[in-house]
Amino acid sequence: MSQTSSRASTPGGYPKIPPIITNESDRVFLLDLNDYIEDEIRKVNSEEAEQRYIIYRNAFNKIIEYVTAYKPLLTAIKKEYEFTIDSIRKGQREADYLNGKLKAMASEPSTIRNYKKRADELEERISIIEKDNDKLQQQLQDLRSKRQRREELEREVAEPPKRELKKDRRLIPGLSLEEATDLNLLYKNLDILDRQLKDLNISFRTRYVPKSQKVDFKNKLDTKVNTRDQLLRQGLIYRAKRYRLKIAVEAAQAYNRFKPPHQTVGDAVTFAIAQATGLQVQEKDAAGQEQNQGEGEKRDGSPSAVATTSFEDDDPNKEKEAEMMLEYIEKFNELFEDGKYEEAAIHAANSPKGILRTSATLAKFRDVKVRLSHRSPLLAFCDAIMASVGAVGCKPAGELSTECVECALNENRLDLLSHWISQDRLMLSRQIGDLISRHCGCKVPCKCGCQALAQNVYTKLHLHHQAIICLLKQGRVHAGIEYAKHKSPFTKEMYVEVLRMCPSLQLMHALVAADDQGSRPLPVGVVILTVLENNSFDLVLPFIQELQNRTADDDPNTSLFHDAVLDDMETSTDEWDSLVKILQDQGYEETATNVLSTITVMSAMKTVLYKSLADDRPDSAATQG
Repeated sequence: MSQTSSRASTPGGYPKIPPIITNESDRVFLLDLNDYIEDEIRKVNSEEAEQRYIIYRNAFNKIIEYVTAYKPLLTAIKKEYEFTIDSIRKGQREADYLNGKLKAMASEPSTIRNYKKRADELEERISIIEKDNDKLQQQLQDLRSKRQRREELEREVAEPPKRELKKDRRLIPGLSLEEATDLNLLYKNLDILDRQLKDLNISFRTRYVPKSQKVDFKNKLDTKVNTRDQLLRQGLIYRAKRYRLKIAVEAAQAYNRFKPPHQTVGDAVTFAIAQATGLQVQEKDAAGQEQNQGEGEKRDGSPSAVATTSFEDDDPNKEKEAEMMLEYIEKFNELFEDGKYEEAAIHAANSPKGILRTSATLAKFRDVKVRLSHRSPLLAFCDAIMASVGAVGCKPAGELSTECVECALNENRLDLLSHWISQDRLMLSRQIGDLISRHCGCKVPCKCGCQALAQNVYTKLHLHHQAIICLLKQGRVHAGIEYAKHKSPFTKEMYVEVLRMCPSLQLMHALVAADDQGSRPLPVGVVILTVLENNSFDLVLPFIQELQNRTADDDPNTSLFHDAVLDDMETSTDEWDSLVKILQDQGYEETATNVLSTITVMSAMKTVLYKSLADDRPDSAATQG
């Protein structure tokens, strides 16, 4: 829009405003603005005033931005309109508020009346409850007074006269009336009871003693052990002296028998003692092996020392070791009784010579019903056993390993079990693999990881049949089939058993797939009938349809189902007819029709093939003749 540089004045003194439409661009702007308003009104609900107000406000803003000469005037007009609209909205809100307040004031008398009515009802109910309480209190008081009078009457009746002696007229327990009146029998029973009483008193004094005596006994035991060690040392000294004296006497006797020249008795005795001492050192280096040496002469004619029989002494280290083990067991019992199960588990797992790494200790932890922060005491003991395998140098026994695996499975700690197996800390067995495999509750394929762990166990034990089943339960059908071909060839009965255990669509296709030699692990009829034993129509129908939709590689016009049926020499016509009847009974008419047509064609082809083979045989026989 164009604007003149100078504005003319009107007769009233106001400046003259230029016209709105001055050129073609202004007319185009107005047409576009009208189109914008019509389009926006069609998009919204035209009956809502708020929506229409927003559209026209936006259109008015566009006019103000476009017409620069009228901008102050139009802005003032817009401002007045918006102020008026805001005033109307505010009045509407105030009217709604006053209307709601008026309704509340109008309903206030009825609300107060209802409250008063409710209060009267509650007061009436309270008065009824108070009356009932008074009545019950009175009844309770009457019962107490009756009970008190009855007890006083019983007390008066039960109290005998002071001058009369109380006589117990009851029979002696365990004796009849005749036995109770037999004086000899009563004396015998009295003697028996006296002996039992004496035994109880002796047992009370000997079996149960204060805990402080344990320290006294231990001090006495230490004193006796020290005395025993001292006596053993003295005994060793005396034995050594006796041994040397015996060597000297034997050497002197040998000298007197032979009397060699150029040698005295003292030289012979000294030489014999020195040689005997050297023999003792050699015996100690040979780990206590006994050696006997007879009396002889040296090359120069001197007598040789005579070796006496070796003796064995009591080893004090064994007794100290037994005492240390007893203290170790007592420490374990103290930790266990104090409820420090984690420390007790670690203490037992690192016990010397594995005295506490037994199933009996595991059973003791199993009986504890208290649960720690994140695991049970039993699992803490099993984990400690496995963690100490490297330090101890040996795996837990087969039974203990099985119980540890069972504990981990019961608490669903497959991560811990996987760590034990990967670190080779278990004495693996088939029972462990079976436990892990049975713990899996997944449908094929396994998603919890149990079958993978079981497969690892079976593979290490070279149980290939069970490992293949675990592979199939994981959904790794092709890996399982290849494993079966190379490690443990399956028979048809084994394939049928596996199909019953873990049926799946992938396994069914793998069992009917032909290898390079054209052989199939199982005939297609056997596969279908085996799966139908559990009424698994959700597997059979897709299996048949996929085989019918797939074509053979050598002949695109022939489906895989036709080839599989043609190769099936084990399924009889009656079994195929029963399969078609089952499909028809279940309402799968189309699939039953396709199967029936395929079977009919294949039967005809087999009949022709057998007939041609039968015709060729007489011709060949005649040619040979």
